[in-house]
Order: sequence, then C-alpha cells, then structure tokens
Amino acid sequence: MMGVVKNAYPPASLYNRIPFIHNMGHVAKAYAEDLNHLRNLLDVYDMPKSVCIKLIHIHFHLKDGEMLAVRELDAPPYGKIPFLEPVAIDDVAGKVYGCNYVVDDSGDLQAFEYTTIEGGPDLAGYPAFVAEFCSAITERGLEHKFGLAINLGAAEHGAWMELDFPEKRATFLLPSHVQLPQSDDVKIVTTITKFPSLKNGKSGNKDLPTHIHAEHTWGRRRVDNDDEEPVDGVTTKNGLHLTGIPLEPGTAFYTVASAISAAACG
Repeated sequence: MMGVVKNAYPPASLYNRIPFIHNMGHVAKAYAEDLNHLRNLLDVYDMPKSVCIKLIHIHFHLKDGEMLAVRELDAPPYGKIPFLEPVAIDDVAGKVYGCNYVVDDSGDLQAFEYTTIEGGPDLAGYPAFVAEFCSAITERGLEHKFGLAINLGAAEHGAWMELDFPEKRATFLLPSHVQLPQSDDVKIVTTITKFPSLKNGKSGNKDLPTHIHAEHTWGRRRVDNDDEEPVDGVTTKNGLHLTGIPLEPGTAFYTVASAISAAACG
C-alpha cells in the first residue's frame, strides 16, 4: 500500500540525494500551482497548524550511520535556538521524532530529519491526508521539491532565519529580529523554506511561524593571508565570523553565535 508513514530511519544515501538549498531558490515560484494545491490539502484535511509544506532541501551531506536531529540551545537573552546537526543513529534511536518528511521512491512518507522535542502530531494518525499528499507528490513529480514539516518547540512560533554552522555540518535558526552583520562585499540571498496552509497563510495570524534560509556569498573573490575563500555560515577560526565578516562583540548576533559555538564545540 502506497502513501503510508514509514518509521524506519532512512539510510544516508536517501538523504544525500536531496538537493542542496542553494539549488532550490526558484522552486516555489516555478511550481506555485503545485505548492498551492499541497497547501490546500492541509486545509481540506484540517491538519494541525504546526504541519506545513516544506521546500525539500539539505545543507550538508551525511555519513553512513548518521541522521540529522534538532536540539535546542540556550542563547540568553534570546531564548532557545533550534540547532540541526548530524548525530549517530545508534546514539539517538528511540529518542527522536520525525519532523521533516520526504516522499520516497515507493511513494511513502519518510522522515529525513528528526527532533529531540516531543509532542508533535503523529502523521500516521492522518492516513487519508498522507495518502492523498503522497499521491499528489508522485503524480506531479515533486518528490525532491516539496514535502512536509512539523514545527515544534521554539520554532513553532515567530519568524526565523536559517544559517549554517559548517564546522559541525549543522544549521541553526536565528530569530529574524536579530540583525546580521553587513558588508559591501557580501550578497545575501533569501529563500522561504516553509509554507502554511492557504487558510492560515491568508489569516494574517502573526503567531504563525515563518522560516527563511539566508545564504551569504562574496560578490568578488577575497584572498586572505591563508588564501582561503570564506565559506557560508558562522565559523570560529581566528574569531567568530559570518561568511568572512568579523562579528562585533556586544552585538545581538555575536551573543547568539557565541552561545551556539560554546554549546556545539565545547
């Protein structure tokens, strides 16, 4: 039977076939009709508000035996920061829950990213919705374009921006009111990664979460003393940087980045 929720942890090979985020910026616009159809299904089946349509993407590849899992880091005074990182399946099996889902080659709904946060809706409890959603994805050829996401914990409310932490092959969510450092040499490209149901999207509910990925690229080649091109995301070599931009101590972003660095690398 097609269109069911799979509980088995996926192999890294499934994850590594998913497109990188920097290749997905055009998808929501190019497939707007398909996206609206999927968002409407959330309304038709009266799905919980925490369930939304996800732009399918990854930021880093996994190694065999790994999965991606979310944990929340403390970053006072900015609260909990969701941090998505690779972990050994053997270390977390039975302690994590699916939060991002892709329709696999069999036409079934497969979690490909997980969370340590309990309490989200069990999609297996919505078999009619899952079956129609999977059918729509396969019939329209959207397997590596759209899937499902469940927003949990801090990420269930408010506006968030995805940024990378490449030293750990990780990604974190930054509250969107925290200002990013600027440079005339760096270009910022943003991509919306999660979409609520059409009804919720039109309601004007400011409590609904928004998720946007921010990618930083240098507009010209920069050569440092070590002749290394800056990589996108927060790095710690020779002090905290965002894509080569030094972070200024005392700023809000420096505070968050410091907390993340201490928790992730300590």
